[in-house]
Amino acid sequence: MLKAGLNNILKTPFSEITALHELEKSLKVTCEEFIMSVTKLVVDPMLSFVTKVTAVKVALSSGNQNQKLETVMARPLKDQAFASPDKVAELVQKVSTAVQQELPRVVAKMKLYLQNPSTRTILFKPIK
Repeated sequence: MLKAGLNNILKTPFSEITALHELEKSLKVTCEEFIMSVTKLVVDPMLSFVTKVTAVKVALSSGNQNQKLETVMARPLKDQAFASPDKVAELVQKVSTAVQQELPRVVAKMKLYLQNPSTRTILFKPIK
């Protein structure tokens, strides 16, 4: 069986192998772009929040303990305007709404283009 598979590969024209390889690379890039766009669509507000939190943590850790930083970023996270309880609740609501509304739309569109459920599962798994 291995010999038969090897013979088939050896009989396949180089241009066909190259075309298949290019198609595979293109499909991989397209799937990665799709996954990133759906992720951004759904959790972008959360990603923005995490970026701000990281900036605050860096600002707090980079200052000397004996020296108080006077910048806005040097205040503790709980004192940051973007991290107030109201803002965090709003953020959670936005992400929750996006998960409940946008993901079902994406899945419905995937069903139009990808008839095979296992193919959809493979592509959608990284998003989940």
